[in-house]
Amino acid sequence: MELKNKVIAITGAKGGIGETLVSLLEKEKTELILINKKFEKENKRHKYFECDLANRKEILNLTKKLKENFTSIDLLINIAGIGVYKSIEEATIAEWDESFSVNVTAPFILTKELLPLLQKSSDSLVVNIGSGAGVIPMKNRSLYCSTKFAMRGMTLSLAEEFKDRNPKFCLITLGSTLTPFGIGKALTLEEKVKAHQKGAAYFTTEWVANKLIEIIKDKNRKTEIVLYPGDYGFGTWKKP
Repeated sequence: MELKNKVIAITGAKGGIGETLVSLLEKEKTELILINKKFEKENKRHKYFECDLANRKEILNLTKKLKENFTSIDLLINIAGIGVYKSIEEATIAEWDESFSVNVTAPFILTKELLPLLQKSSDSLVVNIGSGAGVIPMKNRSLYCSTKFAMRGMTLSLAEEFKDRNPKFCLITLGSTLTPFGIGKALTLEEKVKAHQKGAAYFTTEWVANKLIEIIKDKNRKTEIVLYPGDYGFGTWKKP
């Protein structure tokens, strides 16, 4: 996909990967629709939409605004996510509901409601950021793994559903990245950096963002692309 002048919507635009990706897409002369729960600062170059992706009503209001303000969308990138790393005894039903709302329901609603705009583009694409946790089961991460297994199933199924029409779908099954992601039994960003310095396998947000752009531009991209850093493995590094 040629990115120049493309209209791109990104959820989680202020997160570690999202913010880095935005800075790179600016250089590609794209028109960016940035979606996040809150924005502290806004740049006149882009369109900003605040939305709590755990709130279905807010998501529907967002899609209504996008359909009122844009005639087409070329690329939807679902980056926003929540990672609850807790045992089933510790996890709450509210955390389960929020995890599925943000990680699965929000991408589903955005894709469904924005289909008319995506289908007006001759070369549209939906990119969903999955996880190794959507392939490999892990203890104390049943909530997160469940949502990422669901995200994977949804994306791969939609890819089959839209095999001969637009939009195309791409799932990025992503390994651990140096961001402050995770609630509960999760390493802080500082702990991840220290672990990385000792040899733990992590991607940087810059590497991931550059790789995403490379994948999006690739006309021969696969439906699922697996990116695991180095000697990637689960459970190697534990929170002190």
